[in-house]
Amino acid sequence: MQDSEKIDISQGDDFTSTNPDGLAKTLFLVYAISAVGTAARFISRMFIELYAVVIRTDEVKAFGTALALITSLRNLIQLAFQSSFGRISDFLGRKTLILIGLFGSGVTLSLFPLIRNVWVLVIGVVFFSLFIACYSPAFTALLGDLTKKENRASLLNLVTLIGAIASLICLLVAGSLSTGGSTEHLQYTIILESATGLFLITGIISIFLTNPPTEKLEKKDVLSFAPLRKNKRFRNFVVVGSLMGFSMSLGWPIFPVVRAEYASAQQNTYLWAAFSGFMILTLLVTKPFIDRMSRKSILFIGRFVMFFVPLNLVITVLWVPEWWHMAIGTAVSGFGNGFYIVGESAFILDSATEKEKGTYTGLFYFFMGIATFLGSLLSGILRDIVELSLGEWHTIIVFLWIITGMRFTASLGFLLVKSPKNANE
Repeated sequence: MQDSEKIDISQGDDFTSTNPDGLAKTLFLVYAISAVGTAARFISRMFIELYAVVIRTDEVKAFGTALALITSLRNLIQLAFQSSFGRISDFLGRKTLILIGLFGSGVTLSLFPLIRNVWVLVIGVVFFSLFIACYSPAFTALLGDLTKKENRASLLNLVTLIGAIASLICLLVAGSLSTGGSTEHLQYTIILESATGLFLITGIISIFLTNPPTEKLEKKDVLSFAPLRKNKRFRNFVVVGSLMGFSMSLGWPIFPVVRAEYASAQQNTYLWAAFSGFMILTLLVTKPFIDRMSRKSILFIGRFVMFFVPLNLVITVLWVPEWWHMAIGTAVSGFGNGFYIVGESAFILDSATEKEKGTYTGLFYFFMGIATFLGSLLSGILRDIVELSLGEWHTIIVFLWIITGMRFTASLGFLLVKSPKNANE
């Protein structure tokens, strides 16, 4: 696809002038997939961990490790396998990978409420994550196929905004439906099955996609580290992003325990509605000038504020044990992610060559997957060890303080990242 054929959203509806029917249809489908698909991924990601806490029993040993495996394996597979699936989409086409990922995710997630053992849930998460890893890089690369570097951040901002709005609406609906559940397990079942339906709806929408006419990658190996050798700025971004990912993931085996303790199923939907709401507000406010901001500024702002999330949970446990207080933390997280998600995708796609957008996307998430796997697993194992001496809640408080400091320190690394440079430039 030549640049003249790509969507230039800065020209309003003028992008349809070269191929009105094809581009207009594709853009509509992209918005629809982003809306419903983002809601499905968001709800499933947040509530699988909470569901693990709900089905916990006294007989389960090393629960911290089990919860850590759920979060660490999820991220390792969803992120690390994106390198291979992203590269496959470069020569096989985006649509095939998107369809397999969406329908596979929906079918797998639908079985989760039948699971009552946290260790069996770990196995289920492995299969679910493989399908997410199939879908994600193909869809991100599709966005790169349709945009130019000059307007890419604006489209990513708009797509993310649409996804956040849909997530907010679906969370509120799922929360309302969950009140009909007579038990906590049934309440979480309703929420997870709602996400299942969203995955399947997104898959049906994706059937109508057409692969854009891009240059195809001829060399069909499924993993390449060449971008790290050719592009120093991209390599530095991978290093800093991975270190930040490690510090972020340390909290994943800890946060769900606090949120499940101080919030019901419905209240947890309100927590994440606050996240989506503030993400929406951030995306709306920044949309007019996001393309004029440096990628480094977007990334730094987005990740710097994330130290407040574990700090907020410490305050919840020690002084303000209310669900609405935790909502302040998720709101700040929504603000940060509103910046970061746009900056991350834009940086990767700006760095990639025309033929290797899927490869670059997958390669970044390959290392992010490894980093978050190690961070989450290490945190869960250490939690089980320390808990033997300090007890569960004292251990959680200590870990939350440590995670706060590590997130703050790691975010400073983005100040060292330079503007992206395409390997061919």
